[in-house]
Amino acid sequence: MSKKSLSIVLPNYNGKSLLEENLPSLYGALNPHQFQFEIIVVDDCSGDDSVLFLKEKYPDIIILENGVNSGFSVTCNRGIQRAQNNLICIANTDVTFEKNYFLYLIKHFEIPIVFAVKGKIVNYSGKRENVINIDEKAYLYFKRGLLRFRPSYKKKDTEKFDIEYCYLGCCFVANTSLIKKLGGFDPIFSPYYWEDSDLPLRALEQGLKVIYEPNSVVYHRASSTMQNTQSNLKRKIISNRNKFIFCWKHLKGKKKWAQHVFFVTTSLLLRWIILDWKFYYSFILAINRRISIPKR
Repeated sequence: MSKKSLSIVLPNYNGKSLLEENLPSLYGALNPHQFQFEIIVVDDCSGDDSVLFLKEKYPDIIILENGVNSGFSVTCNRGIQRAQNNLICIANTDVTFEKNYFLYLIKHFEIPIVFAVKGKIVNYSGKRENVINIDEKAYLYFKRGLLRFRPSYKKKDTEKFDIEYCYLGCCFVANTSLIKKLGGFDPIFSPYYWEDSDLPLRALEQGLKVIYEPNSVVYHRASSTMQNTQSNLKRKIISNRNKFIFCWKHLKGKKKWAQHVFFVTTSLLLRWIILDWKFYYSFILAINRRISIPKR
């Protein structure tokens, strides 16, 4: 891909302070390399002064405002549809870029079947030196009736997995035409969680490639975009709901489906003993969600 043009999509919800902190690093990763670029911020009904801040400080940024609070997938998809350049970067507002982040990623898109490239994500808490983990690749596997994934930093040498792939996380670059063809993120996972695991897996199922580039580095302040607005209980329930949906979308083979049905049935019969009401609630929400939203 000789023409280096990028659309950067930033979904935003009450992220004024994060935009103020991290936009300079984004420009620092773009300007020195003379990329043709556009930055699109999609605001999901923020209650702070995010939009006003952007209009005053960054008049070159394209701002799209949702009419109602729509969640991560829908918000990102609106930016994806607006993107006009041949590559697209989708990043959380709590991401800080190293200056050569895009330089290393771009080269991989010379191969037409490359859907997306994910760089190294350094997750930290509070100060950047307080590193929690380094997000690289993931391993998809089937265990106890469900599809699960394990980050590479948790992998044990003796473990075997079905698929090694990159769940995309808080920042990645994709081929714009391919991500539009796939329909972007599946809104069934709204408001958040598991959509970044579903999208690359759908790409792999279409014969496309998802690549990990360790030289492209971003720093991610873990959970800072949600910790002030959502309770831990609500996030856990949504994550469990979406784990069921993810499994139902991608589980293949009669044997695995039989094991899944057995696991779920057994769990439904026994989880009340340990008062795990979250399991029941998440399962009911998943069924309702799967019925009410059409398949992709």
